[in-house]
Amino acid sequence: MKKILCVVDAPGPAEFIAPVIPLFRGIELRLVAVKGAPTEILKKFHPLRCDTEAEAEAIYQKHKPDALLVAMSSLMLGPYVNKRFTELFHESGKPIIAFQDYWANHRQPQNAIVQSYWDALLVPDALAERYVEEDGFHGNVYVTGNPAFEKFKNVKVADERKRLRKKFGISEAAKVIFYAGTGTPQSAGADNRTFAIFADAIRALDKAYEIVCIAHPHPRDEYPKRYREAAPDLPFVEIREGISDSFLPIADVVISMYSTSLIHACYLRIPAVSIVFPGAGKRRLQIVGLDDFPPNTFGASVGVYEESWEALGHALQDIFEKPSVRGKLRKNQEKYFQFPEKSSAEAVRETIYEYLNV
Repeated sequence: MKKILCVVDAPGPAEFIAPVIPLFRGIELRLVAVKGAPTEILKKFHPLRCDTEAEAEAIYQKHKPDALLVAMSSLMLGPYVNKRFTELFHESGKPIIAFQDYWANHRQPQNAIVQSYWDALLVPDALAERYVEEDGFHGNVYVTGNPAFEKFKNVKVADERKRLRKKFGISEAAKVIFYAGTGTPQSAGADNRTFAIFADAIRALDKAYEIVCIAHPHPRDEYPKRYREAAPDLPFVEIREGISDSFLPIADVVISMYSTSLIHACYLRIPAVSIVFPGAGKRRLQIVGLDDFPPNTFGASVGVYEESWEALGHALQDIFEKPSVRGKLRKNQEKYFQFPEKSSAEAVRETIYEYLNV
């Protein structure tokens, strides 16, 4: 029986692989989570916790796995646990399959060091495949879809919107704005700058509309109270059980610098706005070789590039007031964000099994 070590060090990859784990049969799978957020997401699978390169070496020596399934992390500040695991498997000549939940995480500087060691790479869609090929990846690339997105396939958005608004006492007339934070250690400064403009736009719009705000801190945000403290005057709704993407259907619009929540909004056919200021979001995207957030280029979300609350306010007013704007967004979301006929989780499992001859 083959032993596969699966190492996950960020929330996105953890959500990608979680639906696949129950499908692994006929192999011995040892799951390893790095830091807190992946550990929490994968807790029902009882992962090993590994936060240092020394711990990685100890796990490798103890379990003596035959192959590595390693997350395409977006972490830039360490610990570089997945990098160390990759080196150990490469040195021993064992197969390495990497996976990414996002379009361009392979372009992160620390990933460029080890991507030549990967034998295969699982990517969510054709755009991700194109980026990988443009960057000269010489291994096998497989488009499997992202299993994490399929949880939205059967969501009845209108029904959920009604249920959630009733639960939290929000009227149908209110304009609910969901702000998906990107305050990770490497992006907190850019997110703070973006949120400041967002807050000014909401203050202005609140004079013309009944506005309700929901702020969702990023799972790796080390200071999740930042939004309440930065703008205590905004009309935030209190959600005591904790905010997650399951609340997206309540929203009239989802806003972020760039975020997986915006992709989720596209799958749910909810208007989405990506704020890509030159000194904030755009600069962060350029680190991974992107000139813009892809849904903006598809017309599936609205890109705001001028660093002014007026520009953001006008974009939101257009979404609120113009059915043609909402209709165009929905049309492009339906075109570019479709659910595959075949289960992505099954596609991931089958690809891994076929590659490893399980």
